[in-house]
Amino acid sequence: MQEEERPGFFGVYLERYADEFWLLFRVIFAILVFLHGIQKTFLLWGFPAGANPNGLGALVDLAGWVEIICALLIGFGFLTRLGAGAIAVTMIIAYFGVHAAVSPVWPWPHLYPNPPGAEGSAFGAHGGEVTILWFIIAGIIGVIGGGKYAVDRVVFKREVL
Repeated sequence: MQEEERPGFFGVYLERYADEFWLLFRVIFAILVFLHGIQKTFLLWGFPAGANPNGLGALVDLAGWVEIICALLIGFGFLTRLGAGAIAVTMIIAYFGVHAAVSPVWPWPHLYPNPPGAEGSAFGAHGGEVTILWFIIAGIIGVIGGGKYAVDRVVFKREVL
């Protein structure tokens, strides 16, 4: 007879709140993406870093609007998978079009130590690790969907996509 698997110490207390944790995770991610999109679109808080990297002005504007709209979709849980998919595609373009393109040794987000002649600290960074992380998070949200607390489930009684 197979022994029944039991949750660990924290699982005993926290597993019952998995849907609430998923909502919190989704909303926090959406807020971060939304703020980043606002920064990009309206040139706030020191953006553009590097004065329009690689001459991608219109593409950066488009990415900002995609981030704003998709963050709202993800945060509210309306067409969550569509929003997450668009963010994932945007992050692929951002990584290869901007972040990795400025790396002295592509595609690594960090180098240790700096390449010969590089200025600054011990790391030559192009910021791609955030883009990679957001791609992974958007992919996970795209697979799992909005969850129990999503507008789709309230309005349509199921996830639309």
